[in-house]
Amino acid sequence: MKKSRVLAIVITLAMVFGMMPMNLSVVSAGMVEDGDKIIITGEVTVDDRLMIEGEKTLVLEEGCMLDAKQGIEVGEGNKLIIEGTGSLKATGTEGAAGIGTSPYSSLGNIVINGGNIEAIGGVYQHNGNNYGGAGIGGYGINTHKYAEGSITVNGGKVHAVGGVKEEEYNNACGGAGIGGGNGQYCGEINITGGEVQAESGSCAAAIGAGNDVIMGINTSEKINISGGTVIAKGNIGGSTWHNYIGETVDINISGGNITASEIGGGSRGGVANITFDWTEESKNTTRIEAKYYALSYKSTFNKPFVKENDPTEKVLALDDLTKDKDPIVIVPYTKTSPSAKKANTIKVTAKKKTIKAKKLKKKSLKVKALKVKNAVGKVTFKKVKKGTTKKIYKKVKITSKGILKFKKGKYKKKTYKIKVKIRAAGNANYLAKTLTKTVKVKVK
Repeated sequence: MKKSRVLAIVITLAMVFGMMPMNLSVVSAGMVEDGDKIIITGEVTVDDRLMIEGEKTLVLEEGCMLDAKQGIEVGEGNKLIIEGTGSLKATGTEGAAGIGTSPYSSLGNIVINGGNIEAIGGVYQHNGNNYGGAGIGGYGINTHKYAEGSITVNGGKVHAVGGVKEEEYNNACGGAGIGGGNGQYCGEINITGGEVQAESGSCAAAIGAGNDVIMGINTSEKINISGGTVIAKGNIGGSTWHNYIGETVDINISGGNITASEIGGGSRGGVANITFDWTEESKNTTRIEAKYYALSYKSTFNKPFVKENDPTEKVLALDDLTKDKDPIVIVPYTKTSPSAKKANTIKVTAKKKTIKAKKLKKKSLKVKALKVKNAVGKVTFKKVKKGTTKKIYKKVKITSKGILKFKKGKYKKKTYKIKVKIRAAGNANYLAKTLTKTVKVKVK
């Protein structure tokens, strides 16, 4: 190579690095550390556990992918903030959390503002048992240690899976999707926005405590949900094994579209203090679908709710809800809630009509037999097969205006019955209402 070409390359590199900030270092291709920021710009694989020291902001740029093969460590006294629109996969090993702590460490603080994040708890095998770490949170070794720290989700898409699924392991002792690993309490969890899907490991909560813990020893143990979309495949609160009676966790729900298998302290004991509330900003988007443990909660409703499928009665306590075996949906009661609306005033009459068989042989005929009065909202009509004379159902159509239309053809001389549902949609002040009428048409 000519000396002039070598010199040109050296000068060019000197110019490039001369323009870079002094505190910026290229860790690997697609990964740059700039002071307190770790910026991911491409596809990056980290084979060792990524250690967070001090306060660091992980910036996931559009289209990037960071694969942390042994997860991300956020120990006590340290803080990780995740931002951006790129993707992150963090997989714990040897009982460590996907994002959080490894064995015998206390949790720091984790804040998620953006990104497409998948976090999977690791598995630790010992004496024939399988222990799971949290997807995001604490490690999974049976120490009965408080996880400490906090986990906050303000935005992004988060899929957190607790380690050790019952269907995958024998002697399974799982970690929470978000919260404590096996044998750990949940720490403080805040969800204000974003899309969160949390899956529990065996006998753990989806959001909350890991398997086999005593809850509530530390007064900062809280779960606060005020916004976002939350799908909890498992309990929100305590685990479903060895949550000892008398110990508590505080669950505060003031917003969000929440779907959970259960909400409560845990099926084997433990008590949850559950507070339901909503704000003016959250009243139109708050929806809670879950089952509730009959002996695992103390409930407080700061504002009234109603059942979504039975909006005529306010829900002020959970006592009645625990009687249902199926999940129950409750929504805020407001001035525009269904239970605050007036009954629809729709009235429908059905008149008996007569048409001639001779005319039906030559052409189709329309029959106006339904009269609708005082309906509030759009009115729709629908035929009902059950209750309609056999062999006539397919020969008769009903128009958007409620007019029956008999197809041209040969009809026996008799009286036919056509059952029709008439629905008035209602509006902001009136409920929807459906009436059913049977129209009789004589063919002679």
